[in-house]
Amino acid sequence: MSMVLSAAAVFFLVWIVVRVVGKLELSEMAAFDFVILVVMGDLIAEAVIAEDTSVTGAVIAVATFAVLTVTLSWVSWRLPKRRALFEGVPTLLVRNGELVRASMHAERVNEADLLQAARQEGIETLDDVVWAVLEQDGSFSFFTGQKS
Repeated sequence: MSMVLSAAAVFFLVWIVVRVVGKLELSEMAAFDFVILVVMGDLIAEAVIAEDTSVTGAVIAVATFAVLTVTLSWVSWRLPKRRALFEGVPTLLVRNGELVRASMHAERVNEADLLQAARQEGIETLDDVVWAVLEQDGSFSFFTGQKS
C-alpha cells in the first residue's frame, strides 16, 4: 500500500511540475532536456519503488500511474467547467496582427519564437495573422484572412 501512496504522490508532483513548466517549454525539448527527462524518470522510479526492485513493485507503480492518468482524464471529461485546470487552455498571442504582450509574457513566449513558428507555417509577417494561438500541447496555430 505504501508503494501506491508513493506512486500517487510522485504522480501529482510530476503533474504539477508539468503544469508549472509551461506549454512552450515542453514542446521545445532539446537533446539535453530529453536526457534530463530520462534521468528524472529514473529518479522518480527509485522514489516510487524505494528498495523494492521486483517486477511486482514496478507493475504496481506503473499501474498506479496508469489508473491516476485515466482518472484525471475521466474527471476532466466529467467536469467540463474544470477542464482548464487539468488540460490547460489555448492562449491568444496575436490579434489582428498585433501582439498580445500580456499573454506572451504569461506563457513566456518571445517574439522571435512566434516569428519562427509563423515562418514554419509559410507566414512572412505577423501583419498577415488574424489570430495566433498557443495550444495546450505547446504548438502554435495561425489563422490568416480578413481582419475584423
